[in-house]
Amino acid sequence: MKLTSPLIVTGMHRSGTTLLVKILEKNGVFFGAYQDNNSESIFFQRLNRWLISFNNSYWDNPKSFDTLDNINLDFLISKCNRTIQNKILTLYYFGLKNIFLNNSFSSYDLPWGWKDPLNTFTLDIWSKIFPCISIINIVRNPIDVSCSLINRQSKMKSHDLKSLKKYFNSLVPILSINKGAVFRSFEINTIDDCLILYKKYQDKIKLNNLKNIKQINIKYEDLVNNTEDELIKIYSFCGINNFNLKQDSKLIDKNIANKYNNLDISFDSKLLDLISYDK
Repeated sequence: MKLTSPLIVTGMHRSGTTLLVKILEKNGVFFGAYQDNNSESIFFQRLNRWLISFNNSYWDNPKSFDTLDNINLDFLISKCNRTIQNKILTLYYFGLKNIFLNNSFSSYDLPWGWKDPLNTFTLDIWSKIFPCISIINIVRNPIDVSCSLINRQSKMKSHDLKSLKKYFNSLVPILSINKGAVFRSFEINTIDDCLILYKKYQDKIKLNNLKNIKQINIKYEDLVNNTEDELIKIYSFCGINNFNLKQDSKLIDKNIANKYNNLDISFDSKLLDLISYDK
């Protein structure tokens, strides 16, 4: 069965992937009826988490599928294909109204896709399921990313501690839910931890750039500082013709680029040198 072609957003956490989704959704790209707080399709987010469980990784310690042998790779592809063809399960993506609309990934004729930083590592599988896939990779200043990630970690830790007394959370450990009801990462505690993780995502994006896949790289700082030019570049890549640059530009906070520049931050400068990010 021939499948329609999705648009996938990839990039390190806190790099601006959510901002991209908001801009693209405003211009008619469907990213799923059910999304989490970071605009990630629950349907594809769960599929990605299921996939990475096979190489013993997670978003905070991701691994590539490049070395997976063909037999196991074909097995995972077959399992994913069966899932995305299941009309009941795809309600998680298209929504309950799809009971009447009967949309599917082989018939949906509007622009669609999904966003998940883990796409950076599961692209090896998705590109075989959707051969005409389009990719937007977004990158951001590693220090800004690291500070933002540490800030999110702090908020998630508070959330985890507050949820300890909830009844359902006492049941989660015995259910088949990967790290269910625990939102923070135990791996990310310092700026150095963030930089090491950033390097993994950066290296994989560079490898993905070498693949014969339609893709574009966007720098977050360019999107903020040269908004209209970058939006036109994105719209041209996505085939979006009807847009309002002035209205779309309002979605972007001009004060957020390099917002952590004036903070006194302790980190290993050698790690930053290895990343070699050109501002």
